[in-house]
Amino acid sequence: MADQVFLVNDREVVLTTQRHVRCDGDGPLGHPREFMTLEHAEEVVCKYCGRRFVRADGALAETVRREGQLLTPGEASGRGR
Repeated sequence: MADQVFLVNDREVVLTTQRHVRCDGDGPLGHPREFMTLEHAEEVVCKYCGRRFVRADGALAETVRREGQLLTPGEASGRGR
């Protein structure tokens, strides 16, 4: 399954099946790359931009799907930062 990006409370939340994720802020300015792991957590948050990464197979993912707005790839780029 490909990552899905939702908008929840005006912030991007990425549902992913990956156990290791990275965030670089997207866009022309971005921020330093941050590498994070979801091996022992259901959610991690980028310390630079606040983008949330949530394991797609967890209970929190169901809440995101229910309460969030699914974004298309074009809409997801840089939103909520």
